[in-house]
Amino acid sequence: MKIFPFLFLSSTFICYSAFSQNMSVSADKVGELSLQTSAIESVSSYTGKDVMATVAILPGQSYIFKSPINVQRIEYLKGVGDTVEINEAFAIIQGPEVHHFYKTYQMTKVLFAQTQTLFNNSKNLYQRKSLSEQAWLDISNQYNDIKMEFDELNHFFDLVISVDESSDALTLAAPMAGIIQYNLPSALDVATTIASFTPPQAIRLRVNLPINKTQNVLSISSDYCQLAIDFTENANTAFYQTSWTKALTNDCAFVVGQILSATPEYQTNAYKIKQSSVFNWEGDNYIFIQEQQNYMAVKVLLIASHADSYVVKSPVSLINKNVLVSSVSAMQGILLGLGI
Repeated sequence: MKIFPFLFLSSTFICYSAFSQNMSVSADKVGELSLQTSAIESVSSYTGKDVMATVAILPGQSYIFKSPINVQRIEYLKGVGDTVEINEAFAIIQGPEVHHFYKTYQMTKVLFAQTQTLFNNSKNLYQRKSLSEQAWLDISNQYNDIKMEFDELNHFFDLVISVDESSDALTLAAPMAGIIQYNLPSALDVATTIASFTPPQAIRLRVNLPINKTQNVLSISSDYCQLAIDFTENANTAFYQTSWTKALTNDCAFVVGQILSATPEYQTNAYKIKQSSVFNWEGDNYIFIQEQQNYMAVKVLLIASHADSYVVKSPVSLINKNVLVSSVSAMQGILLGLGI
């Protein structure tokens, strides 16, 4: 009862030794087997498995327009995702606080002009030693405080292109050219974002890719849109890193927030072969390369599959080589000494 396991183990050991030491089969041992070969194709890139990509805005690229007051009503003149030009009207804000805010601006404007006159006159007196240092310091501090208050108001009102005092309404202009984004609020409170404006070149595809593949990714494709990768973030989450494409082109009719199925293309130095040419031994993949009248078994690493082909890497050069694509299993049997 112990003889059969011993014979089996012995046979396995003999096959393994034969395989590890003699990696080729002579053509005169194949009998009438049909041995078809095909040329091995060198490839510099390959497409990976589809991933999910998000149409996103590069962080920090948008102009965020926030409300300095509580607004009772807002009417947007442009739709979300519309393109606006700089100084183009995009919204009307209205309400009692809008009225008070506008009046505050007018009064501060007058006060600043008066304070500026006092400051200039006092400066001349101080330089002629006709004004004490303490009085000059008090006037300077007052001027700077009012100037800062006026500048803050002026930054907002520089973007007000019309005022309707009869309805307590202000029409706001876009601070820059770009794509407008906003959420329709139930209430527009102080410091709430009225809208954001994004330059077109800041709208990209963002995709998470395996860390071991990210460094070699060339582009991302979705539908008829193909975009080159611009950069990859150094920070990673678990086993993935985030890559950003270059800006959307005219072929990429996507909107911010849209989630797409996309195909990555990776850079590589590899080969394309028929799937029928690959056989497995002890968990590793091999192919038979034709070497004159012999067929040499060469280990390969599978890195991608497409239709009936594999993209593989090899420790030896396969340039200008032919690979066996038929009777591969039978050839493996001969290599292991099992016969045809």
